[in-house]
Amino acid sequence: MVTETNIQDKIERWRVLADIFIRENSKVFIKDIFDNYYFCEILFVGEDSVHIQSFKGKRMYEKDRIYWANIVKFDKYEEREE
Repeated sequence: MVTETNIQDKIERWRVLADIFIRENSKVFIKDIFDNYYFCEILFVGEDSVHIQSFKGKRMYEKDRIYWANIVKFDKYEEREE
């Protein structure tokens, strides 16, 4: 069962990761509850959301604001060789 505490813990971990990714100038992969995928760079880390700019995919070059509570996957983007 998902509890409020579990959600808050996950959001806090993602905020810390976002700060690290900004410092390292890392690209990020995000999936939200609406099944949208973002291949992006983080522009700004806010209390309730993260501001990003996509570098790949349907939203290429678009800027978005994604609420932390709507994120289901948040990780460093890794290029895969084909």
